Amino acid sequence: MASAPETTEATSSSAANDGALKTFHRETHFRTAGGLSVTDITDHVQEAVHESGVRDGVCCVYSPHTTCSVRVNEYERGFLEDFSVLLRRLVPTEHYYAHDDWDRRTENVCEEDMEVGNGHSHCMSMLLGPAGESIPVREGELCLGQWQRVLFLELDRERDRRWLVQVVGV
Repeated sequence: MASAPETTEATSSSAANDGALKTFHRETHFRTAGGLSVTDITDHVQEAVHESGVRDGVCCVYSPHTTCSVRVNEYERGFLEDFSVLLRRLVPTEHYYAHDDWDRRTENVCEEDMEVGNGHSHCMSMLLGPAGESIPVREGELCLGQWQRVLFLELDRERDRRWLVQVVGV
């Protein structure tokens, strides 16, 4: 199970006059459960939008990790199970990955990764597309559909992670 997110930094700026462009940044840290775990971070993202004071603009939510992703979709058990099965079928853990072959790999070497390979996690991440989402903000609220949620996907093992929220607008 993932630990509760901790906000460690929030910054904002705007011009002196009302109606000027505002920017707001928040960085949140937490520990994931690992193994294709999904954490619903929607409420934390909406909280950042409220704190930003932006009424109309855009909210970018981004994961600066190569084996994680932020996606917008439903947070529904059946779908999440189906998606996990699909990803594992497309990118099986037991497959050979050159990324995990320490006789070949010489770049971006991390001692921790040498114990447990994560080539499959990098491949899954590439299939999922961008590491983040941009969500419109209108009247101070995220413009999400009825069932849409902002999801943080951990594709690797249990780890300390972070996600960034940048809100820009008026």
